[in-house]
Amino acid sequence: MRKLVILFVPLFICNWLFAQDSLTVSLSSKAFKTGDSLEIFCQLPAAQMNKLKAATLHVWIDDLKSKKRWKFRYPFVNGAVNAALLVSDAVPTGNYAINFLVQSGFYRIYGNIPDLGKRDSVINYIMQTGNKRSLVDKIVVNRNGDFVMKPMLFQDTARFIFSPAVKTRENYLEVSLRTPIDSVFEPIFTATRFIRVGDIPAAVYSADTYQFSVDDPDESQLLPDVTVFAKVKTKSQQYEEEYTSAFFKNGDAKTFDGIESDELAKAPSLGWFLQQKVPGITVETDSADNEVFKWRGEISNIFIDEQLMMPGEHQMIMPREIALIKVFSPPFNYSMTTGFAGAIAIYTKRGRFADMNMPRYSFRLRGYTPFDAVWK
Repeated sequence: MRKLVILFVPLFICNWLFAQDSLTVSLSSKAFKTGDSLEIFCQLPAAQMNKLKAATLHVWIDDLKSKKRWKFRYPFVNGAVNAALLVSDAVPTGNYAINFLVQSGFYRIYGNIPDLGKRDSVINYIMQTGNKRSLVDKIVVNRNGDFVMKPMLFQDTARFIFSPAVKTRENYLEVSLRTPIDSVFEPIFTATRFIRVGDIPAAVYSADTYQFSVDDPDESQLLPDVTVFAKVKTKSQQYEEEYTSAFFKNGDAKTFDGIESDELAKAPSLGWFLQQKVPGITVETDSADNEVFKWRGEISNIFIDEQLMMPGEHQMIMPREIALIKVFSPPFNYSMTTGFAGAIAIYTKRGRFADMNMPRYSFRLRGYTPFDAVWK
């Protein structure tokens, strides 16, 4: 699991320092260009630092013209947040409002297993983070089927897969999750500042010209009448466009569709399916009793949603959960030490491609923004 790297540095030189609603907010400038770093410093009032043992800063940036909103969030460390956003060329020239909202508490996950007939007092979970590492742990479930996971500090997104503590042929768990930090909340402290991006005159604002709302702005806009002729893409092609990165868009990969075809969903196991479809792939068990795939005798790398798995972790994914499989023949140069025996990239059903009738025990959750992120 990737840890947040926190650098304690002296407060940068800034053009001004504000205090509003007892919340101290400082920005590195009022005007930015592409490639500049928007540096943010936010500090809780001294009287609140001991009361708020844990707090989260939400930074919501509104484009005053298009009403588009960008959202970032950071954990307070010793009562302060010191972060930077690189202004990318995807940010339009214009005037922006930066809203700072303080919420009590760190990221925490609450869950429930509603199926009273198949409740477990202890369940397993795997947390897969963007740095290709995984955390495996257990959770105690009370007699009402509820559980609470310990507070977590992780960046970007992570995938959580829940499974019974006792190995079964099929993952029967039906899990519902709640993350209060993603819910509507009443901010403890708020502040708003205005900046501009690009070579434009500074606009004049007052408290009456901009009204902040916790509801996301309406981004829907009517377009002129246009007639578009296009070739209709299959659902698997649409999925690949949305969820496959350039590194995995290899034209030499052998692809299997799990969205429009039910052949994969009906397979007794992923290993059985691949052995039938890909000559050279065999399924074996290693010394730790983990299932591994081998390509002509060498262990192949397994990726789930483009995250490298440890041996056996793919067994928590059922065939009916899979939207797409891409099999890369050797060599697959993922790193200097991997990929010589090829790779198997498994993509799970999500978003508009998710199967609403399928028990939910796999979730992708958004964590904290890196302290050196990109605004795009």
